[in-house]
Amino acid sequence: MSTSVLDKARELQNQARHIAEAQKDAAQQERVVRRIDEVRNALEKATGQVGIAALLTERTGQSVDLAPLVSAYERFENKSRGGLPADRVFTEAQRALEACAKEFASAIRETWVEWARACVGGVSSVRFAALAPAERREAETLLREMRTHAEKRTVDGTVIRSFCTAYADVVRLLEHAPSDVPTELAQLIERIDAGGLTLRDLSADDIALLREYDQDVWISVTRKAD
Repeated sequence: MSTSVLDKARELQNQARHIAEAQKDAAQQERVVRRIDEVRNALEKATGQVGIAALLTERTGQSVDLAPLVSAYERFENKSRGGLPADRVFTEAQRALEACAKEFASAIRETWVEWARACVGGVSSVRFAALAPAERREAETLLREMRTHAEKRTVDGTVIRSFCTAYADVVRLLEHAPSDVPTELAQLIERIDAGGLTLRDLSADDIALLREYDQDVWISVTRKAD
């Protein structure tokens, strides 16, 4: 009887050991899955910035240094050899990737602002005076959009694409506009656009100036009923 009880006890002890090992394995597996998810989320943020940097280069020709991401990957790979990495290795990898994402975002914005501001500064709004009224309003709207996108605190694909589209449209509108639009012409067109002018309000020099820059074609003359 005692032998049978001892065997049962040993059997139960073995079962308990297997259960404990299984629970330990489950806990280990849960830990690894959790850590992998944390690293994956950090990696997605970093690679997301890499994608924005690639778009920035494609659309503007400006580049951002992405070497820190390669270094972070190599450190994690080296410390992961020989089995499952310890929590410390996962944590270091997560922090390194988060640092990369933040560094890339900052570098992208710095590069973007410098380039976009230069583009905005290169658009001469004085030349808008030589455009047809509808095109002039369109150009003014596009330039406002460019200024807004150039100062965005967070630069993403939408910001880059929208700015570049607006910039291309402004360049297209100004393609055939004279580059030497005088201030007098711009002021004259502003007076006409304000409305209420009659032929008496326009001098011979005003009319000659409009004709010199082919702006007379956009101005219609009507006789008042009263």
